[in-house]
Amino acid sequence: MNTSNKLFAMMAVMSVFTTHSTIVSADHGSLGFGIGTASPIITQTGVTLPTGMWAGGIITQFINFDSISDQQLLSQSKTHGDVHDVETFLQPSIFAAYGITDDLTLGLRIPYVLRSNVRSPDEDGGEVINLGDPSGFGDVSFFGQYRFYHSDDNLNHASLVVGLKTPTGQTGIQTDAPSAHHHGEEEGHSGSPFEAHHQPGGGAWSPSFGLSFTRAMGSFSFDTSALYTVATTGAQKTDLGDIFGYNFALSYAFGAPARNNFFSSSNNAPWTAVLELNGEWQDYQKTDGIIDPNSGGNTVFISPGIRYSGGKSWNTALSIGAPIVKDTNGYQTDPDYRITYRFVATF
Repeated sequence: MNTSNKLFAMMAVMSVFTTHSTIVSADHGSLGFGIGTASPIITQTGVTLPTGMWAGGIITQFINFDSISDQQLLSQSKTHGDVHDVETFLQPSIFAAYGITDDLTLGLRIPYVLRSNVRSPDEDGGEVINLGDPSGFGDVSFFGQYRFYHSDDNLNHASLVVGLKTPTGQTGIQTDAPSAHHHGEEEGHSGSPFEAHHQPGGGAWSPSFGLSFTRAMGSFSFDTSALYTVATTGAQKTDLGDIFGYNFALSYAFGAPARNNFFSSSNNAPWTAVLELNGEWQDYQKTDGIIDPNSGGNTVFISPGIRYSGGKSWNTALSIGAPIVKDTNGYQTDPDYRITYRFVATF
């Protein structure tokens, strides 16, 4: 494998197999794929790893939310019933991937989930209780990407993407508040479990499937992807809701115009600029068959970013996203901004 192909492979797996955070509402994180030399950071590309290439790295997503005051939260509870508020969401993950063939890549991701300052009104609606900061290991996800088409000039690539989130994350994290405030149990018994949508793991087997496409255009590349995740019933008899993610991205490699961004030896640009639209529709959450009206909806981020390739076997990327569509059901804590960071090394 020549140097340019190695560089492509390293960039190609920058965020491969890093989707599936525990998603249920506006106050949860979400990630997509993103591979290719002049490639997006979140959107999945149509390009796969070359045969025999290993890659591993870290990806971290941080979301800051439009947290509201206690008085505002009490007012929302009178209108919308059972509501909550979250201040931040942080999810670092490690991942690994391997090129089985030039057209088939397999991988996995192991996340850790941290939420801060989860608050909810008590059952009487008289005061707001700080439930704590639920944190723990999330669900391990396995992924496969099969490239079923690429043009002879390697400018066009299309792939089938499949994944499976496993019930391996923690689902029994306890609150800091007395259970009498949260579940109506006897006063003084603290440490009742957080509700399912605040647990690090979902406790369910959730398969996903989708398509991705890449078009290379000299220093530019265009990528688009769609992924549908089927949520099944997991912890606390809760179905967190099906998810449909859709993404569009335009990338530009500075200073190295090339007919073929992925394989041309003349493509030596260390910097790549990225502009993405990342959308996600979420179905309602259901617990024991009962719909939660304060869950689900549609959110779209605009996400500019930059990637730097500092060597032939590693690169790093940063994306900062802002929501431009926040069409959620009932009351949910809306995101204010999102930061995504990635680092990957190949061998």
